[in-house]
Amino acid sequence: FRTTDGGATYAQVAKLTASDAALYDEFGSSVAIAGGTVVVGTSAKDSYTGAVYVFRTTDGGATYAEVAKLTAADAASGDDFGISVAIAGDTIVVGTENKEAAYVFRTTDGGAT
Repeated sequence: FRTTDGGATYAQVAKLTASDAALYDEFGSSVAIAGGTVVVGTSAKDSYTGAVYVFRTTDGGATYAEVAKLTAADAASGDDFGISVAIAGDTIVVGTENKEAAYVFRTTDGGAT
């Protein structure tokens, strides 16, 4: 949503969905935004293994494209990967609930992928 009147009203500008969305994935269980990048957690994906989707805009937020799907290299059912997410610059940190770990991802191409 975006406001043009100082916050009195907001208008929807986009709807983000995962390319491989499935019922009960809990897409949107966590969300972070920085600049033109939106990071969305889906902690229930694939029997609560979890995943995180990265979306980018190149037109000021009129449209967003999915550019990456992040998963843990040691993923297991019940991890809840993506229960929390944070983004700062080219770095994304993803939390898990049952793995007792946080995973750090860094882009090397300015977030294009």
